[in-house]
Amino acid sequence: MTAVITLKPRAELLVPEETDAQRRVRLGSRVLVWLFTGLLGLAVVLLATALATMVFYKGELVRIGPDNAYIGGGPANSTAFGSLPLVHRLVYCLVGIVRATPIIMLFWSVRTLFGLYARGKVFEPENGRSFSQIGGWLCAYAVSPLLCHLFLSATGYEIDRNWAHMASFQAFILGLLVFVIGQVMRVGREIEEDRKAFV
Repeated sequence: MTAVITLKPRAELLVPEETDAQRRVRLGSRVLVWLFTGLLGLAVVLLATALATMVFYKGELVRIGPDNAYIGGGPANSTAFGSLPLVHRLVYCLVGIVRATPIIMLFWSVRTLFGLYARGKVFEPENGRSFSQIGGWLCAYAVSPLLCHLFLSATGYEIDRNWAHMASFQAFILGLLVFVIGQVMRVGREIEEDRKAFV
Protein backbone atom coordinates (compact mmCIF):
# COMPACT_ATOMS: atom_id res chain seq x y z
CA MET A 1 0.00 0.00 0.00
CA THR A 2 1.30 3.42 -0.92
CA ALA A 3 0.74 6.55 1.14
CA VAL A 4 0.60 9.87 -0.67
CA ILE A 5 1.56 12.92 1.33
CA THR A 6 0.77 16.38 -0.04
CA LEU A 7 3.03 19.08 1.35
CA LYS A 8 2.02 22.71 1.34
CA PRO A 9 4.65 25.23 0.24
CA ARG A 10 6.23 27.31 2.96
CA ALA A 11 4.31 30.50 3.69
CA GLU A 12 7.25 32.78 2.88
CA LEU A 13 7.51 31.24 -0.61
CA LEU A 14 3.90 32.01 -1.46
CA VAL A 15 3.45 35.16 -3.52
CA PRO A 16 0.11 36.73 -2.59
CA GLU A 17 -2.05 37.85 -5.46
CA GLU A 18 -2.07 41.61 -5.95
CA THR A 19 -5.29 43.29 -4.90
CA ASP A 20 -6.92 46.16 -6.81
CA ALA A 21 -5.87 48.61 -4.09
CA GLN A 22 -2.25 47.42 -4.24
CA ARG A 23 -2.28 47.72 -8.02
CA ARG A 24 -3.62 51.29 -7.80
CA VAL A 25 -0.90 52.23 -5.30
CA ARG A 26 1.79 50.66 -7.47
CA LEU A 27 0.63 52.34 -10.70
CA GLY A 28 -0.05 55.70 -9.04
CA SER A 29 3.39 55.59 -7.46
CA ARG A 30 5.00 55.08 -10.86
CA VAL A 31 3.40 58.33 -12.03
CA LEU A 32 4.66 60.11 -8.91
CA VAL A 33 8.17 58.74 -9.45
CA TRP A 34 8.17 60.41 -12.88
CA LEU A 35 6.73 63.62 -11.40
CA PHE A 36 9.39 63.88 -8.69
CA THR A 37 12.12 62.89 -11.15
CA GLY A 38 11.04 65.85 -13.27
CA LEU A 39 10.92 68.18 -10.25
CA LEU A 40 14.34 66.94 -9.15
CA GLY A 41 15.80 67.62 -12.60
CA LEU A 42 14.13 71.04 -12.72
CA ALA A 43 15.53 71.98 -9.29
CA VAL A 44 19.05 70.98 -10.35
CA VAL A 45 18.76 72.96 -13.61
CA LEU A 46 17.43 76.02 -11.75
CA LEU A 47 20.28 75.86 -9.23
CA ALA A 48 22.89 75.53 -11.99
CA THR A 49 21.31 78.43 -13.90
CA ALA A 50 21.18 80.60 -10.77
CA LEU A 51 24.83 79.87 -9.96
CA ALA A 52 25.94 80.66 -13.51
CA THR A 53 23.91 83.88 -13.45
CA MET A 54 25.34 84.95 -10.09
CA VAL A 55 28.91 84.39 -11.26
CA PHE A 56 28.85 85.48 -14.91
CA TYR A 57 25.87 87.78 -15.58
CA LYS A 58 26.82 91.48 -15.53
CA GLY A 59 23.56 93.12 -16.67
CA GLU A 60 20.91 95.09 -14.80
CA LEU A 61 18.04 92.56 -15.01
CA VAL A 62 19.07 90.59 -11.90
CA ARG A 63 19.00 92.76 -8.80
CA ILE A 64 19.12 92.31 -5.03
CA GLY A 65 17.82 94.60 -2.29
CA PRO A 66 17.08 94.60 1.44
CA ASP A 67 13.70 92.93 0.91
CA ASN A 68 14.24 90.46 -1.93
CA ALA A 69 16.04 89.49 -5.12
CA TYR A 70 14.48 90.62 -8.40
CA ILE A 71 14.54 89.45 -12.00
CA GLY A 72 13.71 91.99 -14.70
CA GLY A 73 14.15 95.10 -12.61
CA GLY A 74 13.72 96.16 -9.01
CA PRO A 75 13.11 99.08 -6.67
CA ALA A 76 15.46 102.03 -6.32
CA ASN A 77 17.11 100.58 -3.21
CA SER A 78 18.17 97.41 -5.06
CA THR A 79 21.59 96.78 -6.61
CA ALA A 80 22.46 95.00 -9.85
CA PHE A 81 23.82 91.64 -8.72
CA GLY A 82 26.52 91.70 -11.43
CA SER A 83 27.95 94.92 -10.03
CA LEU A 84 28.89 93.24 -6.73
CA PRO A 85 32.52 92.16 -6.22
CA LEU A 86 33.27 88.56 -7.23
CA VAL A 87 33.83 87.47 -3.61
CA HIS A 88 30.39 88.82 -2.66
CA ARG A 89 28.77 86.96 -5.55
CA LEU A 90 30.60 83.73 -4.65
CA VAL A 91 29.37 84.00 -1.06
CA TYR A 92 25.83 84.27 -2.40
CA CYS A 93 26.51 81.23 -4.61
CA LEU A 94 27.38 79.30 -1.46
CA VAL A 95 24.16 80.54 0.15
CA GLY A 96 22.23 79.45 -2.95
CA ILE A 97 23.70 75.95 -2.71
CA VAL A 98 22.87 75.69 1.01
CA ARG A 99 19.30 76.89 0.38
CA ALA A 100 18.71 74.65 -2.67
CA THR A 101 20.29 71.41 -1.43
CA PRO A 102 17.44 70.52 0.99
CA ILE A 103 14.90 71.03 -1.82
CA ILE A 104 16.87 68.81 -4.21
CA MET A 105 17.34 66.12 -1.56
CA LEU A 106 13.68 66.35 -0.57
CA PHE A 107 12.64 65.59 -4.16
CA TRP A 108 15.20 62.76 -4.26
CA SER A 109 13.87 61.24 -1.03
CA VAL A 110 10.21 61.49 -2.07
CA ARG A 111 11.10 59.96 -5.43
CA THR A 112 12.85 57.10 -3.59
CA LEU A 113 9.80 56.53 -1.37
CA PHE A 114 7.39 56.32 -4.31
CA GLY A 115 9.89 54.11 -6.12
CA LEU A 116 9.54 51.65 -3.24
CA TYR A 117 5.75 51.83 -3.49
CA ALA A 118 5.96 51.30 -7.27
CA ARG A 119 7.93 48.08 -6.63
CA GLY A 120 5.28 46.87 -4.19
CA LYS A 121 7.30 47.65 -1.06
CA VAL A 122 4.92 49.40 1.33
CA PHE A 123 5.85 48.47 4.91
CA GLU A 124 9.53 47.61 4.51
CA PRO A 125 12.37 49.11 6.60
CA GLU A 126 13.36 51.23 3.58
CA ASN A 127 9.99 52.99 3.70
CA GLY A 128 10.57 54.12 7.28
CA ARG A 129 14.06 55.33 6.39
CA SER A 130 12.69 57.27 3.41
CA PHE A 131 10.03 58.91 5.58
CA SER A 132 12.66 59.92 8.13
CA GLN A 133 14.89 61.34 5.38
CA ILE A 134 11.98 63.37 3.99
CA GLY A 135 11.31 64.77 7.46
CA GLY A 136 14.97 65.57 7.97
CA TRP A 137 15.23 67.43 4.65
CA LEU A 138 12.04 69.36 5.39
CA CYS A 139 13.61 70.51 8.67
CA ALA A 140 16.84 71.41 6.87
CA TYR A 141 14.84 73.42 4.33
CA ALA A 142 13.12 75.25 7.20
CA VAL A 143 16.28 76.23 9.08
CA SER A 144 18.50 77.03 6.07
CA PRO A 145 17.25 80.66 5.75
CA LEU A 146 18.14 81.36 9.39
CA LEU A 147 21.56 79.71 9.09
CA CYS A 148 22.33 81.65 5.91
CA HIS A 149 21.15 84.89 7.57
CA LEU A 150 23.46 84.29 10.54
CA PHE A 151 26.38 83.49 8.22
CA LEU A 152 25.81 86.54 6.00
CA SER A 153 25.34 88.82 9.02
CA ALA A 154 28.58 87.59 10.58
CA THR A 155 30.55 88.10 7.36
CA GLY A 156 28.99 91.47 6.50
CA TYR A 157 27.83 90.29 3.07
CA GLU A 158 24.11 90.34 3.82
CA ILE A 159 21.96 92.43 1.49
CA ASP A 160 18.59 90.61 1.45
CA ARG A 161 17.46 90.59 5.10
CA ASN A 162 14.01 89.16 4.39
CA TRP A 163 14.67 85.66 5.74
CA ALA A 164 12.00 85.03 8.42
CA HIS A 165 8.92 83.38 6.91
CA MET A 166 5.97 81.57 8.49
CA ALA A 167 6.36 78.91 5.79
CA SER A 168 9.74 77.94 7.29
CA PHE A 169 8.15 77.36 10.70
CA GLN A 170 5.39 75.29 9.12
CA ALA A 171 7.91 73.26 7.11
CA PHE A 172 9.91 72.58 10.28
CA ILE A 173 6.84 71.30 12.18
CA LEU A 174 5.79 69.16 9.21
CA GLY A 175 9.34 67.85 8.91
CA LEU A 176 9.36 66.79 12.55
CA LEU A 177 6.02 65.01 12.13
CA VAL A 178 7.17 63.15 9.02
CA PHE A 179 10.47 62.24 10.69
CA VAL A 180 8.60 60.75 13.68
CA ILE A 181 6.23 58.86 11.37
CA GLY A 182 9.27 57.30 9.73
CA GLN A 183 10.65 56.26 13.11
CA VAL A 184 7.28 54.78 14.12
CA MET A 185 7.16 52.81 10.85
CA ARG A 186 10.60 51.38 11.53
CA VAL A 187 9.71 50.38 15.10
CA GLY A 188 6.45 48.81 13.87
CA ARG A 189 8.37 46.78 11.30
CA GLU A 190 10.84 45.60 13.95
CA ILE A 191 7.94 44.51 16.20
CA GLU A 192 6.37 42.63 13.28
CA GLU A 193 9.65 40.88 12.49
CA ASP A 194 10.12 39.91 16.16
CA ARG A 195 6.56 38.53 16.27
CA LYS A 196 7.18 36.39 13.17
CA ALA A 197 10.46 35.10 14.58
CA PHE A 198 8.77 34.20 17.88
CA VAL A 199 6.00 32.19 16.18
